[in-house]
Amino acid sequence: MTHEFLQIIASYKKAAQKNTRTVLATIVHVEGSSYRKEGTQMLIDQFENITGALSGGCVEKEVIRQADSVFASGCPKVFKYDGRFRLGCEGSIYILIELFYPNNELLNLIEDAIQQRQDFSLSFSFLADEISRPDFGTSFIFKDIVIYHSNYKKDSDNRIYTQKIEPLNRLCIFGIEHDAAKLSQMASFLGWEVIVIGSEYSSVDGADFPFAKSVLTMKPEDLDQDLFCKNTAVVVMSHNFSKDLRFLLQIITSKVRYIGLLGPVHRREKLLNAILETELFIDDFEFDKIHGPAGLSIGSKTPEEIALAIMAEITSIWRTNQKEIEHACCSVSK
Repeated sequence: MTHEFLQIIASYKKAAQKNTRTVLATIVHVEGSSYRKEGTQMLIDQFENITGALSGGCVEKEVIRQADSVFASGCPKVFKYDGRFRLGCEGSIYILIELFYPNNELLNLIEDAIQQRQDFSLSFSFLADEISRPDFGTSFIFKDIVIYHSNYKKDSDNRIYTQKIEPLNRLCIFGIEHDAAKLSQMASFLGWEVIVIGSEYSSVDGADFPFAKSVLTMKPEDLDQDLFCKNTAVVVMSHNFSKDLRFLLQIITSKVRYIGLLGPVHRREKLLNAILETELFIDDFEFDKIHGPAGLSIGSKTPEEIALAIMAEITSIWRTNQKEIEHACCSVSK
């Protein structure tokens, strides 16, 4: 959801440059089934332009209508959208709507956190009731700083929902061929930050990969290990065995959650055997994050279909890990 939040911030900045007022709408509570969950947001400007979506398209018109009173009064409100008769999900969602006008200090803190790949949180104060109250609103919690909404009350009886904004998911692609460009495009469309890496002899630049944040060419041995954090997936697809091996040796013990290898099973086994023959000490669990051939088995033939299969596999792993973490947290709390 981080990339959606950043799109909202980008749209707000454009609106602010034109002195256009905006409101922020957030799903803060769900009863039953819903298309999107708590923490999902959309931005609405005074001319009814929107960024983001709270549903598949059913809720947005009503949110825009409800936002009129917030623009008029300046007072935040919560309204309930009952989907039992209007949504396929048959659940109800409570939506907080508030004027949105972050100052430069807050915008700079958000930008710094994103650039430094640090977590921060949004804390939503509300009641699960269709009511307007000035003490409803969103606060921002950073590592050392909390910026409360304008009418924050410390001892309020409001409910609180907290949404963590994590660093952008990052995809590092080792390879600069045509299929790497298609994977870069697919990942960018899904909201991933893409880093394309070529070997020291590669002739490539940013113009060749317009969807990538950056394009690097260097010896695998010179790679900055800070690129490979727990929010990172890696796909190795240089089409050159020796280059792939050199790159794998640099990242296999990193914090990345996924390493995908392009090519058939026997090529993967050859690469893994070559790694085992080195003098590196590598725990067995490090090999569990290596997937080859990369991608779900959906019968892919074209570069676009291969990119789809790879991102589907990565998404599946990301979501499975997230569910395991949530389950563990619930077990501890009990």
